[in-house]
Amino acid sequence: MCHKAGCVTAAKVVDHIKPHKRNMHLFWDRLNWQALCKACHDSKTVREDGGFGKK
Repeated sequence: MCHKAGCVTAAKVVDHIKPHKRNMHLFWDRLNWQALCKACHDSKTVREDGGFGKK
């Protein structure tokens, strides 16, 4: 995702490709993980969930 956005920086966050919404199976599924820089992770989270900690 970072690369597609033209962002070339070290990944600092493990992102859930499909939001887990407190589903622990999806939360720990490594096939649902991707490495993102913090800026891309934060913007993706706001876009998909409306912000951090939202259901």
